[in-house]
Amino acid sequence: MSVNKEDYLTSRDGVPKCPVTNREDFIDDCYIEVSFGYGSDKDMWTYSFGAVHDIVGKKVLETIQSLMPKGKSVEDFGEDTLAGCAEKSKEEWDNYTDEEREQKKKEWGII
Repeated sequence: MSVNKEDYLTSRDGVPKCPVTNREDFIDDCYIEVSFGYGSDKDMWTYSFGAVHDIVGKKVLETIQSLMPKGKSVEDFGEDTLAGCAEKSKEEWDNYTDEEREQKKKEWGII
């Protein structure tokens, strides 16, 4: 069954809701995608949940952590993607033309 990705954020009543919890109190909190490779019994299936409430992502991380051997941590696989963004973003933003800045704002939903 194929799900229209636009339907992830909107329920039948038109209110944005998490597709997993049905909660309305989220804004692009977390994105989850699980892909299975060749040879798995889920051979070449990918599950994309789109934007979900952050509690769902935290539960997924808790589950993965519970499967890891002692001494290993899900944090070893994490990356603070915001940490390096400020200086990199400012430099990139300063190098954009006015048209490129306008396009980025549209892509980000700012305008």
